[in-house]
Amino acid sequence: MSDQNPQIYVTSIYTEPFILLISLVFLFIALLTGQSQMTILILLVVGMATLTKLWSRFALSRMHIASSMDKKKVFPGESLKLEVAVRNRKWLPVWIQVNVLIDMADFTSDMPACENTFLLWFQKTRFVWHLKSVKRGCFNIGCPGITISDLFGFFPRQKLCRDSMDVIVYPKIRSVRPFSMPEHNFFGVPGAKSPVQDPVYVLGTREYQNFTPVKLIHWKASARYGKLQEKVCEPSVREKILIVVDVDLFSRHKAEQDFEQMLEAAASMAVDFERRGNAVGFMTNALIKGGKPGFIPLSRNRQHMPQILETIARMEMRPVSRLSDVFHQHIRALWGINCIFCSHSIDSSIIKMKSFYAHKRIPVKYFVSTTGDMKKQTDFAPGTVQQIDSICL
Repeated sequence: MSDQNPQIYVTSIYTEPFILLISLVFLFIALLTGQSQMTILILLVVGMATLTKLWSRFALSRMHIASSMDKKKVFPGESLKLEVAVRNRKWLPVWIQVNVLIDMADFTSDMPACENTFLLWFQKTRFVWHLKSVKRGCFNIGCPGITISDLFGFFPRQKLCRDSMDVIVYPKIRSVRPFSMPEHNFFGVPGAKSPVQDPVYVLGTREYQNFTPVKLIHWKASARYGKLQEKVCEPSVREKILIVVDVDLFSRHKAEQDFEQMLEAAASMAVDFERRGNAVGFMTNALIKGGKPGFIPLSRNRQHMPQILETIARMEMRPVSRLSDVFHQHIRALWGINCIFCSHSIDSSIIKMKSFYAHKRIPVKYFVSTTGDMKKQTDFAPGTVQQIDSICL
């Protein structure tokens, strides 16, 4: 909305210092020549200018201004309400103008960006804008521009507001076609008969047994009960899915549209796997706006999926490190996972990452925006490389 031209309030020419100086000169001449009517007129002009200037100086005092939003996290196409509440807590009436600083490329609204009104003594009012989100991202809604003046608007003054807010627009969630994942049979017999417990799924606690590994001690429960407690985990039966987005090739090819499409697909796959009861994690080498981490550990709870979606919303099409470095940093937390690797296309760096996955025994499914050089895909097993358009409805 900052693209719209606000209604600039132009002050009177009688408030200009040069005009006031001329008025004082004419006042002196009128007094010398005995022109009473001209003297009264000039005195009225000078008096009004002086009065309104003092009025504007005191207009900023005892003004309470606060801005708020009903939602700070939405999906594209959803609406949110921005409200600016203004209260005049003095006997002096004022004129006030509020200008919302929002980019029309990020949000749309049927209301004009600039609104103004008069406030009498101890009166309050609200300015409300209904904004509709347009695209994914993390957007800062700047402090509203507040202009306060006397009722004539001769001497407007600016008031600084510090109610800057961040709005998270999640990526659009689409329906996902079922697709096959590489086989991942680590534990032999699946289900309740599996001899291996999965630390991702904690069912409860019990008193510590001497043969239990120290890593399974539940320290918080131990402190609460006054004796050592261990975690009781569910046998490993559900898949653990790590979704990886490599932004290097997107940035290199400047494929912004393909990048947004890939993020929508990655978010859709994460939501789909979470609905099936799988543990989902996320990893990227992209710059995360706000200094947030690019790795979300695998987990399965109500707060986990919004954290993944917010990380995707904050992503920028700019790499900050090599993806292999991110993998090595968190490799201890990635045991026994299936990986979904999302990239712009297949190149030599992806082939090197394939060797890394094979060494760590991590089954990988590759999704690309464009198939690119088909010769490079001969190093991959049939069906492991798939174009992202084929799964999103």
